[in-house]
Amino acid sequence: MAKGAKKTCYCDKLNKALIGICLAAVIVCYLFTISRYKTDAFTKDIEPYAVVKLDDGSTEYLFDLRKLDYKYSGFMFYTSHKKVEVYNGGNMIYSFTQTGGIWSSSTGSAYHFVDINERMTNIAVIVTPIYDVVADDEILFQVGSSYNMYNDIMVKSMPRFVASMLILVISISLIVYYHFMKKKLEIGEELIYLGYFALFIGLWTFMETDVITLIFKNKIVEVVVPYLCLMFVIPPFVLFFHCYLKFKNEWIKNIIITMSSLELIVLSFLHFTKIAEYRETLPYVHLMIFIATIYVVVGVVIKMINKNYTRRVEVCVVGLTLFAFGVIFDIVSYYKRIGDSDQLGRYLFLVFLVLLAWDLLKGTYEFIEKGRRAKQLELFALTDSMTGLLNRNAFETYANSNGELEDLVAIVADANGLKECNDTHGHDVGDEYITVVADIFSSTFGKYGDCYRTGGDEFCCIIPSGKDINIERLKKLFLAKVYTENVEGDYKFNIGVAIGFASYAPSIDSNLRSVVKRADSAMYANKRASKMASS
Repeated sequence: MAKGAKKTCYCDKLNKALIGICLAAVIVCYLFTISRYKTDAFTKDIEPYAVVKLDDGSTEYLFDLRKLDYKYSGFMFYTSHKKVEVYNGGNMIYSFTQTGGIWSSSTGSAYHFVDINERMTNIAVIVTPIYDVVADDEILFQVGSSYNMYNDIMVKSMPRFVASMLILVISISLIVYYHFMKKKLEIGEELIYLGYFALFIGLWTFMETDVITLIFKNKIVEVVVPYLCLMFVIPPFVLFFHCYLKFKNEWIKNIIITMSSLELIVLSFLHFTKIAEYRETLPYVHLMIFIATIYVVVGVVIKMINKNYTRRVEVCVVGLTLFAFGVIFDIVSYYKRIGDSDQLGRYLFLVFLVLLAWDLLKGTYEFIEKGRRAKQLELFALTDSMTGLLNRNAFETYANSNGELEDLVAIVADANGLKECNDTHGHDVGDEYITVVADIFSSTFGKYGDCYRTGGDEFCCIIPSGKDINIERLKKLFLAKVYTENVEGDYKFNIGVAIGFASYAPSIDSNLRSVVKRADSAMYANKRASKMASS
């Protein structure tokens, strides 16, 4: 199996492992969420002995506490978009009536904890709905320890809170990753659309957790932000799947996004003018989400009918099926329980998000691998295989680049007696000779500039401007290394190297080749001088 195929196989296995871990986490969190465990063994439901509808639209719930013993120190119930007043013997002992002011007429959602004692015999709870759509919501009343009931709700909601936090972390990571890497890796826009799509879903589910209801009392966060997130999620949702699955029908996409934008403007106008607030117009938001979802589902079905079974279509089929199941389950749950009704959807969306993000980042990884292989091929094309120095192609590329010539220095070296070495000892020894000279040349000059093997036994180093060097000192160091290698090395040949150098002179040189030519002339002069000295 090829190396690239092995890597792909490993990626697929890792992908399946991550999916398995996410599914296992979903099951564990869900089972933890629906468990009947309570921290207070004495917490129990309590029914009012009378329910009275008042003329102003309020509902009064009357409770007889005489049968409760001292262990029941707290009275708890949950309301959404309702004002609450609690009376004992005609005296108000608790109220929850503060609204969002200019931001909203609603009080938001809250768990109400009322301290009780053995002297309280009758309690009246008056609940006034802010909107007609919540007037008939069922309210569950419980008695027990206020601390333990609070703790029980917090503990049972924590897995959903953590799941929402993970969605937020992943979405923010995708957005940051896209903005930092889009130019370097040529990342498609579907990644940023997925990031914003997940961000708004994460914010919405985060705000809807019981943890936030218990600890956060800001009316803007409670009443405005969740509905805005639901409206903001539609454009990136449509844009993501349009890009991710490469849908062709641009006009349908544009219509849905335009309708969604107009809906946001109109519903916000109605909300802030108090004509119809976000909670009252929520069905219109649900309708727009339904339309956007139908657009995606139909697009996936068409691709399946056309037998366009790409990896992305398969991911969407699995993910959308899981997500749809979670949404249906939570809608049913919404009408059957109080508080945080999003029991399963956020977990399955987290799995879907991991699937989508992994698929996109896997494509990025493949792009990086392709670029890395291209770099390797480029490096092979520009590197001399024998010496490891840059080759003639690299030198010609640099010479034709019209780079900065100011203060540039060219150093040229040539191995003496290579032909005689080849004729006497063979080409293998001659190759060793070239390699030894290349190592000495590179170790001396390579730290200051790029070293090239420009011919059989010819070497060149280009030292650019900005390098503070003493060329005469470097030349002496080079010759000293040659001498040391001759003395200490056990070679069949005697190392001899001619060297020359030249600095860029504006009055003489018009380009790099001119500088190198003058350095080459100096090298040949050095070679002739060496021959005369040896003779």
